[in-house]
Amino acid sequence: MSDGPPLQNGEVVVFDHVPSQATFRRAALFLLLISLLPTIIFAVVFPDTLWITLPLFLACILLVQERFKLGRHRAWITNQRIIIQDGTSIDLADVTDVKARSVVVGVRYGADRAMQPLYYAADGAALADAIETAKDANL
Repeated sequence: MSDGPPLQNGEVVVFDHVPSQATFRRAALFLLLISLLPTIIFAVVFPDTLWITLPLFLACILLVQERFKLGRHRAWITNQRIIIQDGTSIDLADVTDVKARSVVVGVRYGADRAMQPLYYAADGAALADAIETAKDANL
């Protein structure tokens, strides 16, 4: 990960969203607990095969893949825009709605009302407030 994105003239980073390991762990635990039900069903239906492990194996594969790309979910909220690690940039003037959920903060923007999720926020409400505050200060 880099120290920060390239900024335009007069642009200042207001909030640095670094994905939280604790939040990722909670989401991982939830996924593993949810995958226990199909594992139990497979154990009843296929008691003498290795198919029992399939749901947990798939959940673990998904979690390993998500863990390796966790750093790609980083974002910087500046006084002019939201810059996401993958290079996506959203003008704060285009942001129409910000919703904080358990591990995801959704930013709705543009005329087509596209939704950009910001994953694994340690404090989703604080991230949503930082976006709203930067947007209000920009107007």
